[in-house]
Amino acid sequence: MKKLIFLLLLPLFTHAQNTATINVHFAMAMTDSCLIKVQKYYINEYEPTFKTDIYENNCTLKAAIDKASLARFSYNGQWAWLYLEPGVEINLNIGLDSLYKSITFSGNVAAENVFLKDFYAKFHNDLDKDVVKQSILNTPLDNYEIGLYNAHKKQLEFYNSYAGKDKFSALFRGFIDNTIRYSYYSGLFSFPIIIANQSAQILKVNPLPDVMLEGVDKKLFNDEAMPSEAYRDFINWYVIYFTSKANSFNKFKDYHISMESKIQTARQNLIPASLVWYIADFLNADCNKIAPYTAKDVYAKLIETEGPNGVYAQLLKKKCEARINTKVVVEKTNNDKTTTADGSSKKPGSEYPLLKDLNGKSFGIDDFKGKVVYIDFWASWCGPCRAEMPSSKQLHAMFSPKQQKEIVFLYISIDATEDAWKKGVEQLGIEGKQGISPGNWNSEIAKYFQINGIPRYMLMDKKGNIVDFDAKRPSSGTEIYNDIIKLLAE
Repeated sequence: MKKLIFLLLLPLFTHAQNTATINVHFAMAMTDSCLIKVQKYYINEYEPTFKTDIYENNCTLKAAIDKASLARFSYNGQWAWLYLEPGVEINLNIGLDSLYKSITFSGNVAAENVFLKDFYAKFHNDLDKDVVKQSILNTPLDNYEIGLYNAHKKQLEFYNSYAGKDKFSALFRGFIDNTIRYSYYSGLFSFPIIIANQSAQILKVNPLPDVMLEGVDKKLFNDEAMPSEAYRDFINWYVIYFTSKANSFNKFKDYHISMESKIQTARQNLIPASLVWYIADFLNADCNKIAPYTAKDVYAKLIETEGPNGVYAQLLKKKCEARINTKVVVEKTNNDKTTTADGSSKKPGSEYPLLKDLNGKSFGIDDFKGKVVYIDFWASWCGPCRAEMPSSKQLHAMFSPKQQKEIVFLYISIDATEDAWKKGVEQLGIEGKQGISPGNWNSEIAKYFQINGIPRYMLMDKKGNIVDFDAKRPSSGTEIYNDIIKLLAE
């Protein structure tokens, strides 16, 4: 009988363990409701919100949480951070002054919330992103790093000497340790990026001195630190910095190449939970801005990392659906093409806009599955494109006749007219598969990939996947040759 009672009570017990209860008493309520938003996914628009009415100056909020979390308590146009853990019950007393000044705590995790309030008040300027940015813009690097180190030291001293620290839960101690630790690293890696981004006239990122990077390695990544905003900021700045390093600290001219490169850096460095969050956060911010191909590619990487039924994959699916899934609306045209909702021409089942060959026949980029495809985006009016064509011929000749049967050299023109395109092909003696998507920068293919600079090159593997969104130029010689050889061997 006892076992039966236990089993019947187990769902209630589990629910209680995953619920935080917040009892609020107001000296005089100024509005009829209050709410909290819990940091669960670390992407603001998806965070669960719990709201309740105030009755006779009291209210009780029950929030479903499954881990140590920060929650944003909001009331009468004001807000304050709360630290919560599963199963806790905390009491808030709100006086007549402003929320942040008058709030007091009792009950579970009260000591933790008192410290959090004191810590944020004392080190507000160290943690406020706008204040930090202004400091970066107005301070030389050496002086800034010294100030950053001193702030880090003062935060540790305040924390270690704080009365009542022994009462803090192990989870909260970990949270504060991570906040202090990663505030330093976040501030450090943000410096060169913020300086470089202050003006379009600045073409390079100045690297941090090696001495400042001592101790920076993959051991810094810690999935348990995810609840700390400082850690998440560190992830972002780290990825941007080392993506820039991989590009010889040159600023990217093409946003989409930059995005692809950042995802690659993240996948090479981050550990599971950190990587999944990074990809999801990145995609969430930009899925409606980036090229459809890029959105699909990033979402595919999210699914590959998290799984198709993962939390973030499901959260983002609806928002990014227009980019991730091409909706084909069939119209009566000819037998080999349809028109999509965005007006571009595509073959049934294809995600890419149609091209037209020299004979006027339509085809698509994905018609060449089973072969490696080296794509060259060009135009007859593009001087640098024309300058690459002799090297392109030399690249062809580097492969044996047998290898050439497994490679498609695809040249896609964005010329405004077919006459200009065909004349250019003839003048330059271009050898390979020719296609046009006319319109210059309004070309369907250019808009699809959001290409804003040519020449531009891509590599597609035998499965039809674009594996290099910014492939090397023909003039790189053995470099692009080796990249193609690797794909031939797969």
